[in-house]
Amino acid sequence: MIDEGEPSSRIRAPRLDVAVDGQFAGTLTPALRHELVGWAFLPLAALAMAGVMALLIALMRIPGAETVMPWTTQEFFERGLITHVTLAFVVWYLGIQGALTVLVTAKDLHQSNLQLAGWGVFFGRCGLYSAAAGLVAMLIPALSNLGDAILNNYIPILSHPLFYGGLALVALGLVMTILRLLVLTRAHRTSEPLTLGVAASGVIFLIALVCFAVAWATRPLEFDPAAVNEYVVWGGGHVLQFANTALFFCAIYVLARITLGETPVSSRMFKLAMVLLTAGSAAGPLLYLTYAPGDAEQREMFTNLYWYVLPLPGALVMLGLTALLFRRRADIGRGAPELIAILVAMGLFAYGGAIGFFESSVDTRTPGHYHAMLIAVTLAFMALYFALFLPVLERRTERRRLRTWMYGLLGTGQFLHSSALFLAGMFGVARKVAGSNQGLDSWPKIASMAVMGLGGVIAVVGGVIFIVLALRMLLRAKTGPTSVSAALGAGMNAAE
Repeated sequence: MIDEGEPSSRIRAPRLDVAVDGQFAGTLTPALRHELVGWAFLPLAALAMAGVMALLIALMRIPGAETVMPWTTQEFFERGLITHVTLAFVVWYLGIQGALTVLVTAKDLHQSNLQLAGWGVFFGRCGLYSAAAGLVAMLIPALSNLGDAILNNYIPILSHPLFYGGLALVALGLVMTILRLLVLTRAHRTSEPLTLGVAASGVIFLIALVCFAVAWATRPLEFDPAAVNEYVVWGGGHVLQFANTALFFCAIYVLARITLGETPVSSRMFKLAMVLLTAGSAAGPLLYLTYAPGDAEQREMFTNLYWYVLPLPGALVMLGLTALLFRRRADIGRGAPELIAILVAMGLFAYGGAIGFFESSVDTRTPGHYHAMLIAVTLAFMALYFALFLPVLERRTERRRLRTWMYGLLGTGQFLHSSALFLAGMFGVARKVAGSNQGLDSWPKIASMAVMGLGGVIAVVGGVIFIVLALRMLLRAKTGPTSVSAALGAGMNAAE
């Protein structure tokens, strides 16, 4: 659908490589520019370190790896898995939330002809530095062999005060940035779809934190440390998936607007999807009041919340995106590389959701499902760097062909990785183990895990290309207003 206020005529996909969205160009003050650079750099650093661990994990699970690799112990695998998951699917996602929150804050202030007050600058700086300190704190036990590995769902833990403290600091940093946006949004009564979408994702994140806090306060005293961690993160972890989904749809919404000049759904439909996601997540804390702590039914209700509430708003946006891409299919090949990212992300997201209905909690079908969906979200976030973050920071984007290959490699590799994990799970390969513990005693298991390793390596290559390109462009001196103005004049923006 074409957004309200946009020309009804079809806007051809842009050919230039500097894509500056008209809603954000020229909105950054020096203070908010500093914040955006920090929030863009933080998840990149986390993803780079997570990528190293992902490669090692993929290699460790290849049949026969234990005979040639010196670090294939189960203990190393577990610590590497925890580091990878927390950096790639916690810090990376939260960092993107921080960056988008800063951007919509800047846009709203600019449109209202207001400057960020002193308290707002203070909140923003403290939030960014808190998150950065949290990342460093998390890395210390991960790299120093401190704490026991606890492989619970959603947020696996190294049971060490520095790791817990690091997670808390990252969360605190994002909370400060989100609260600032919510105060400003309420004061200005903003109703722009993307602002409301980012704010909704932030609110859902706050709801997830409430779930974590309530779960910790009501934890059964008879549980051992591993069971306590699983209980604490189970409910909030499910709610976090609502926040991740909302943020994913925000990314798809703005990417389609930048690359095609159209949005996948109308403003009203997008707002409805955000309201549904927020309302669904709000049921999370109520489940702690409805069921006794540790009740198996409570655990099942969080799963039902995920399976039966989350798909509806997702279907609204994904169907609209499918229709848009089909109608504009002629523009995909000649448009910006980020159009390929949208297409690949949509395919992976749908594929991961489909195989998720056949998952099992004890074998590798589960990681096959969630890796496809999480990497789909990651692909959309990667595209945000080249279509939004870097251009708004006046960094020139380039290497169109390499970016196209990057998205293709990551998508293809992850499809192979997830498909092989799903097949291996059907043959009985257990999750969260490596080396000889996998029990690869038949050729279907061996073949599946070999393809899994190959897919993982291909995906990591795509990830490395992204990190190198994005870091190089982010750290480069800005191109200056002339380049940005030229891009705007060439029709790269799609203003609402």
